[in-house]
Amino acid sequence: MSKRSQPSWSPPAKTEKRPVLKLYNSLTRQKEEFVCDNGNRINWYSCGPTVYDASHMGHARSYISFDILRRVMANYFGYDILYVMNITDIDDKIIKRARQHHLFEKYLEENKSLNCIIDDATSVVNYYEIIVKEATDPDKKNAMQKTLDCIASAVKTLKAAVEDKDDAKITNAKCELLQSAKSPISEWLDSRFGATVTDNAIFTALPRYWENEFHKDMKALNVLPPDVLTRVSEYVPQIVKFIEKIIDNGLAYESNGSVYFSVSEFDSKNKHYYARLVPEAYGDTKQLQEGEGDLTDDTSEKRSPNDFALWKRSKAGEPSWSSPWGAGRPGWHIECSAMASDVFGNKLDIHTGGVDLKFPHHDNELAQSEVSH
Repeated sequence: MSKRSQPSWSPPAKTEKRPVLKLYNSLTRQKEEFVCDNGNRINWYSCGPTVYDASHMGHARSYISFDILRRVMANYFGYDILYVMNITDIDDKIIKRARQHHLFEKYLEENKSLNCIIDDATSVVNYYEIIVKEATDPDKKNAMQKTLDCIASAVKTLKAAVEDKDDAKITNAKCELLQSAKSPISEWLDSRFGATVTDNAIFTALPRYWENEFHKDMKALNVLPPDVLTRVSEYVPQIVKFIEKIIDNGLAYESNGSVYFSVSEFDSKNKHYYARLVPEAYGDTKQLQEGEGDLTDDTSEKRSPNDFALWKRSKAGEPSWSSPWGAGRPGWHIECSAMASDVFGNKLDIHTGGVDLKFPHHDNELAQSEVSH
């Protein structure tokens, strides 16, 4: 069978007669009769949010859908469900956003002079122009250009207010500039001072705040809470052990303090197929890089562009935890495999998550889980 097509899938054997329930199976891309592997008990793991910002409609759509399915299976079909969901509170987006928030608040507290603010804003415009020019997504590019135009206009207004020596206009123009330029100023500050942020507490406060907001949103939508909630930050020791098993099994390697999963080694093994869910995405460097994170620049460390990080060496300005490979943090994909295995052992009945996670996140989960025992 070609490695670039979906391999065959076999359901568990039936153990008792139950009403027929068919669910969409992303491994076969069609509805299949659901068979529980342990009689009436369902082990269900759901990928939770990466808490770096407010929830959006995509979150609502996903978790409402899972909630409806969960209620039907429990209340109508009578299944005993153990529903586990994770919170991703260690991630490149969180690290970058937490640093930027901290640096911007610090910038405001320093109460800069008007001339300094104008000079800084001019530097921000120059810095942001380069980012806009390099942007490839047309929608993002247009949005960024509007922000840039707004900042340039606000700088012009503040300069005029200063020349007029009108205190009221100066105050309003200053507030308008700092508000309209918050995101670009934060990015500019991060590019200059991000490496100086060393307090791990800074990287904890932001995700905890947005996690609480997420729970409020789910409660408002009447989505049932999970039976078990896991956080990446509370599972680092288990994640390290999980990675060690994969290394011991010859499917991962250490490089410059980071650890990578060897896709080619895995794919060469009998009955192992990389990208089982989305075989046509195999080798898609854009999606693979997005899965590695904004702060990752590891092409020289990897044996292959298809390999993905299990453990990332922490650079200056990033939180870190101790490991056999040095100070670092978990990669994104490894967290769900480690946490689900810790709660459920080596078998799941249902794994849910956003459709945008199928490749590379869920495909990477499948691969590393298959070789961790």
